[in-house]
Amino acid sequence: MQQAFPHIGELVRHSGTMLLIDRLVEASQTHAVSEVTISEHATFFRPGAGVPAYVGLEYLAQTIAAYDGELRRGSGEPPAIGFLLGTRRYKSTRHYFADGETLRVRVDLTFNENGMAAFDGVIRIGGEECVTATINVYRPEDGSFDMPGEAT
Repeated sequence: MQQAFPHIGELVRHSGTMLLIDRLVEASQTHAVSEVTISEHATFFRPGAGVPAYVGLEYLAQTIAAYDGELRRGSGEPPAIGFLLGTRRYKSTRHYFADGETLRVRVDLTFNENGMAAFDGVIRIGGEECVTATINVYRPEDGSFDMPGEAT
């Protein structure tokens, strides 16, 4: 039986044109899977080419945010701010994701301590593994972050 998840905007802090993933389709304590369907309306879409494959890094990062948001939702907490610290070994077999393709974006937790975490990520289109990466992220323990000029 497939689990129903809320709209992706309820799981991540991104909104508008910067919310790049379409839906969370799978989540556990150790992994998450999202989907993105490429269209001419996608942010970063280039006519005649598609979405540059390097945007896959943000698809992976937003899937991590959805993973964290789903865990927090299970505890009754709202989505938290997180920070993409970097990636190692981002490898892509293509330059663009094409119009009409549906990407399955999977992240697997490999390390989690004191707000620092690492995930192995994979983007697949059909059975083809198109992108692999290791992503490092940070979320403050209390899940908050005050922007300059905001009251604390």
